Amino acid sequence: MDKKISLVIIGVIDMPRAVDFYRSTLGLPLKFQTPTYSEFKTGGAALALQKRVEVAKEGPSFSLPTNNIKKDHEALRRKKVKFWKDLSEEPYGWVMMPKDSEGNIFEIVQSVQNGKQKWSARGALKKLPSFTRRGR
Repeated sequence: MDKKISLVIIGVIDMPRAVDFYRSTLGLPLKFQTPTYSEFKTGGAALALQKRVEVAKEGPSFSLPTNNIKKDHEALRRKKVKFWKDLSEEPYGWVMMPKDSEGNIFEIVQSVQNGKQKWSARGALKKLPSFTRRGR
């Protein structure tokens, strides 16, 4: 078994509305769309939408990294996106948790990158290598 996540599946009730949200509101490139299943390209694992009769509002989630969370926050506000958790500063950086068109919650994160610390996936702060300290 590969130890790499290749796909994240989110349940949706209205496929056309959900596809429009991820393509038009978030700007994710659509790989393909069917009435019951659609996929988007990302820089990592693919994001899939699967039509379901009922959506668990507290089910699986995903995180999108950003380099300009304040700009992204304003863009989402202009598009009337609702937030489960508004933009806030955390020890690891800035985070916001918008809701998609179906009520699923996901997060957008701008990690601390001050040349000294970066949030690791395991929840601990660690030093960045010297070659990554420039320009970010």
